[in-house]
Amino acid sequence: MEAYLKYFDLLELSPEATIDDIRKNYSDLKTLYSGDSIEITALNGDYSQELIEDYLSRLDDAYEKLNLLLENKRPEVVIKSVMMDDGMCDWIKSINCFTGVALRTIRERMGVDLKEIFAATRIQPQYLEYIENEQFSSFRAEVYLRSYIIEYTRFLSLDTQRVLADYLPRYRKFQERRAV
Repeated sequence: MEAYLKYFDLLELSPEATIDDIRKNYSDLKTLYSGDSIEITALNGDYSQELIEDYLSRLDDAYEKLNLLLENKRPEVVIKSVMMDDGMCDWIKSINCFTGVALRTIRERMGVDLKEIFAATRIQPQYLEYIENEQFSSFRAEVYLRSYIIEYTRFLSLDTQRVLADYLPRYRKFQERRAV
């Protein structure tokens, strides 16, 4: 069932994760976001307490659903992931530079709608469109754009580091021109 893919994504796991992987990531993420860790303290100005509580609630829900799924090993549940045949893989390898247009073309050739990506990543479709249209002014800081691209490319099973290496320099040039 397609709905379970978003739970794996929320726990930063692949659908092949074991129940032990799920328990470990849940524990780590819960500790990270519910405590006073230095990582989350640095983001306090960016995220409201309400947003953090919402994330923790979704984290609890994901853990509960995946734990039940894997403990019961229900065979009728099939997790849909973006599958690529050899032709698609070869075509993607032939792409010289991952631009927003290239990302949109890949997504469309895979038959993936922005709403599907939103359901799994919780990134608003408008931000996904901003990435595809390279509307750099729509992102306050590189950290936001970077995290959105990471989730977007993970969903599409692309090489995240390669996409970031191609895409982010154009964003940085835009920021440099804007600062002058």
